Amino acid sequence: MGIKAPADLDAIYEPIAAEMRRLDEFLGGEFQSSEPLLHEILEHVAGFGGKRLRPALLFLCTRLAGGEVTEEAIRIGGVIEMIHTATLVHDDLLDGAVIRRRVDTVHERWGDRPSILIGDFIYSRAFQLSTTVPGMAAALSDATNKICAGELLQIGSRFNSDLSEESYFEIIQKKTAVLHALACELGGVFADLSSADSRALGGLGMDLGMAFQVVDDCLDYAGEETVVGKSLGTDLRQGKLTLPLIYLRDSLDEAESKWLQKALSAPMEEDVEMRIHEMVRNGGVLVRSFERAQAFVQSARSTLQDICALDVKVCDSVKQSLELAADFVISRDL
Repeated sequence: MGIKAPADLDAIYEPIAAEMRRLDEFLGGEFQSSEPLLHEILEHVAGFGGKRLRPALLFLCTRLAGGEVTEEAIRIGGVIEMIHTATLVHDDLLDGAVIRRRVDTVHERWGDRPSILIGDFIYSRAFQLSTTVPGMAAALSDATNKICAGELLQIGSRFNSDLSEESYFEIIQKKTAVLHALACELGGVFADLSSADSRALGGLGMDLGMAFQVVDDCLDYAGEETVVGKSLGTDLRQGKLTLPLIYLRDSLDEAESKWLQKALSAPMEEDVEMRIHEMVRNGGVLVRSFERAQAFVQSARSTLQDICALDVKVCDSVKQSLELAADFVISRDL
């Protein structure tokens, strides 16, 4: 079931290539079942993980401080990937997306009920696995609780044309960045770093996760489905105010801003949707949004330098991979 990483990810994963193969083997055992329909859907969903970035961050952060990636660390990396995969299945249903990783989404192929249940199945198996590694269940269930809270915050903010930048960042911190943060923090835990140093690694992951989601929201307007490999344009259709829209709203003159706010307050006709997409692409707000993502990445780089200055054994090749990961987050087109 191994998934070939894009070329730029190969360099990031080079110091942990063996660990990533072990992760694939572990997940290959989890995404199967003796029940035919369940096995068919699990095998399909197994391809959604793609980049495996979150478990890779866990392994890299473990190795950064000289720790060994044990079988328990591999298992928890797999749990983190399973939680992420379950969120993708449910997100696609909520967003009405029809493509994920260049194939049909679960609800598109099998319907809404199997989509809900397969996401729940993967979540529950992930939690079961987390209980087999001492101290992990609480952290992982807390992170999943925050992810769900973030999704509910976003649902509650649909068609809210007054959504602030601060509220947007709260949403993406909870629904996306918290899992990146947990992966990095647990890397510190597996490397036997102090609680404070592990939390510092978590801060690095939080910044990378924030940048990752801002870029994702930009790609919803600037990306191409054939490259990104998933349905685009769903944010606007679902009434989600992401950073590009917030910056567009705040950059317009009074009359245009009022028109936009009215349009964003309810489901819109296709011609209005196309006009707003054009305004986003031509209004300079994507550049501004990418600059905000770059600021998060720069903060992550600064944290990495601070961690490497601590009295810990730093693996230089792993440090370079984390720097490459920061580059990937900001420059990716998928």
